[in-house]
Amino acid sequence: MSLSLDAQALLQLLQLADSALPIGSAAHSFGIETLVAEELLTAEHLAEFLEDYLHETGTLECIFCRRAYLLASSLRIDEFEPQWLALNDELSALKTARESRVASATLGRRFLQLVQGLDENPWLHRAILSAKNAKVDVHYSVAFGLTGHLLRVDETATVLAYLQQTLWCLVSACQRLMPLGQSQASRIVWQLKPTLISIAERSKEAASSSEDIVVFAPLPDIGSLRHPLLSTRLFIS
Repeated sequence: MSLSLDAQALLQLLQLADSALPIGSAAHSFGIETLVAEELLTAEHLAEFLEDYLHETGTLECIFCRRAYLLASSLRIDEFEPQWLALNDELSALKTARESRVASATLGRRFLQLVQGLDENPWLHRAILSAKNAKVDVHYSVAFGLTGHLLRVDETATVLAYLQQTLWCLVSACQRLMPLGQSQASRIVWQLKPTLISIAERSKEAASSSEDIVVFAPLPDIGSLRHPLLSTRLFIS
């Protein structure tokens, strides 16, 4: 796989894919906090859990990341709004756990606002304003895909950057929830690189398919649903 990125686009992509990007991602565990609290997830089984999580939830997000990228590349700006809103609505419907759905929408909204503040763009302005007026959630993966196209970053590079950022944020949350050192955390992220590539490739065909998307991730969904019931919480979700 060859990626054609110019120097500025590469630097911009690296900045937006940084887990320290100030959009609040460090405040969300997407149900992992519950699983750790209920002793359903430990550091010994973390790599296996994250691989399964990414194959299910990560694939779903990558499909919508790609669809947002392709949406902007195939439409004029005056045709964009209805399909943009429909794309986000569809992803909302596939997120069964309210906590994770709200977290995704919060990060998506903040991400678009941050990027618009860095580099004003009429597409971003339209995306933000139309969602606000229609009271439609803007999901993080969808916002990332749109931004990748507007920055003229390669489609697959955009998806891989999104996956990398997602993985780092999950591992960072786990470092605050369980005995997981920096070296072990880095090793997990390093070892899962082939998984990220596989998921990105898998999402390419699915993004253009009209078949129904099926995701089976019961543990993270249950963790998200139970999260408000925890007596003590470090994370919002």
